[in-house]
Amino acid sequence: MLRQTASIQHKLSGEPNVVVLRPHEPVVLDQDRVVELFVDLGEIGAQSTVSETLTDIRDRVGLLPIEFARGTWDGLEGLAQEIMALARSIGFVSCEHAARQVAACARGHKANDMPPVIARLDRVCAMPGPKAWGSAEVLN
Repeated sequence: MLRQTASIQHKLSGEPNVVVLRPHEPVVLDQDRVVELFVDLGEIGAQSTVSETLTDIRDRVGLLPIEFARGTWDGLEGLAQEIMALARSIGFVSCEHAARQVAACARGHKANDMPPVIARLDRVCAMPGPKAWGSAEVLN
């Protein structure tokens, strides 16, 4: 698996003593799964599949706050399970793990924990760009 970790600190301009911490989630990919996609589908097919799957994931992540506002715990858990399956299909491990947390909170009806885990999942799913799945990086 690929893993990179770092915390990002930014100094605000004009305020040399103020440090803003911005959460940074590592993008973790299952390299074996990504290579399988490229071998089975070819570069264009794999990139298309990844792009479509990321869009599907983001669509479902966008529905999570709506389900939470409605108080539909089963709906939240179902969406999280769908996101987990989609992420697993393209080897997006960090997204799968974040979605697992959402599912666990929904299963336990943990209303106070749900907003931060949804925000984390949203942040994780917004991170990877097309380069993360690029064949040159994966196959080398």
